[in-house]
Amino acid sequence: MIGAPKPDTSIRAQIKLRLSDQERAELKALAAGQHMSVTQLLRHLVGRELGEAGLESGNGRDESVIRDAAILIAVEQVLKLEEATTPGGFTRSRQLLDAAAEAAMERLAAAEEMLRRQDLK
Repeated sequence: MIGAPKPDTSIRAQIKLRLSDQERAELKALAAGQHMSVTQLLRHLVGRELGEAGLESGNGRDESVIRDAAILIAVEQVLKLEEATTPGGFTRSRQLLDAAAEAAMERLAAAEEMLRRQDLK
């Protein structure tokens, strides 16, 4: 059973929605299966979608992924600069780049796992 969040009763808006007969029947069946009214189900679904879109309080996970991508870009630029200035030049730089690429892939995998865990919640 899905627990529908309680709406703020001090501020309400009425929304008109046109559905086909089939959509209306499916909506009623889904609401009945969740033991709630169609209105409660719609409020729950709208609230969940707004929350997933990050409209309630900003989306921290998107900011985290963007930050990680910016770090990876910065590391790549540093390695390119190092390639031009390091004794051993290209060969040593390739070794460093391979190590950095492995670390980046591990970081991306960790970020993906974090996103997956948040999606399961």
